[in-house]
Amino acid sequence: MENRVDEFKTLVGHLQPGVARSLRAIDGLLGADRFRSLVAPVYLRRNQTDVLEELLPRIETDAWVEFTFEDLAAYRAAVASGNFMAMRRAAYVSGTPKGLAKLSRLAEIVEEAMSNGRKVVVFSFFRDVLATVASVLDNVVTGPITGSVNPTLRQRIIDEFSEQARPGVLVSQIEAGGVGLNLQAASVVILTEPQWKSTTEDQAIARCHRMGQARPVAVHRLLAQDSVDERMLEVLGRKGALFDEYVRRSAIAQASADTIDVSTLPIVEGVAAQAELERRIIEMERKRLGLDDRQGGSERAVT
Repeated sequence: MENRVDEFKTLVGHLQPGVARSLRAIDGLLGADRFRSLVAPVYLRRNQTDVLEELLPRIETDAWVEFTFEDLAAYRAAVASGNFMAMRRAAYVSGTPKGLAKLSRLAEIVEEAMSNGRKVVVFSFFRDVLATVASVLDNVVTGPITGSVNPTLRQRIIDEFSEQARPGVLVSQIEAGGVGLNLQAASVVILTEPQWKSTTEDQAIARCHRMGQARPVAVHRLLAQDSVDERMLEVLGRKGALFDEYVRRSAIAQASADTIDVSTLPIVEGVAAQAELERRIIEMERKRLGLDDRQGGSERAVT
């Protein structure tokens, strides 16, 4: 369940049309107990840890950094232009670790991991961010895996990365390499920026944190203070709270003493569309940075 009740209803319709017909969009607004009761016949959740007891730990770290002068200049320019995507990747724009806090921290994490004989996967939404990372790390990088790389070549890239004896780094777009691939040769994951859905990150991490993984998996989220990263995490926190309330538990699991507990699946999106959320964040950042309309121009692209 990633988005709205209507989308969930479509999926339920394939299983039990009668239950689907009983679901209305307003049911998502009438309280968590009512919603869980309505979907109980077709909704059962199980935790990954309940069914994979041998799975090694997943250790997550939020690596907060402060913008450098170069970072802040690029970020202010992106906010002034109203370009949300440019705001998200401003921390990588100049492409040299010396001037960029996130890139410098990424290089440190990679160096430490490789000195301990560990392989690393770097995920980003943006191809140009991956290109910057690859240029900085140079000859230790395999990839990139992007949306334009066909499945056969993707597997060839992964095989090369997995079979090499030395430590290394695989770079991948999060929505291309984060689903349906086995990357358990790597035990360190770096996320270069927050994603709009926590499930996107979880699925990407699960490429490494899965059966066959021989080490605990270290996950590093690179986050910039006083930036769009903080705003996005605030939104994700609210979504997570809604998800916990509505679908973290299933009524059928609670009703049976010998049913395994529910698991973590995709979060419920808020009522506002993503584009509206982006617009609001841009406005918040413009106000915080003191950028008025005359500085920012008339156009405000959010994609």
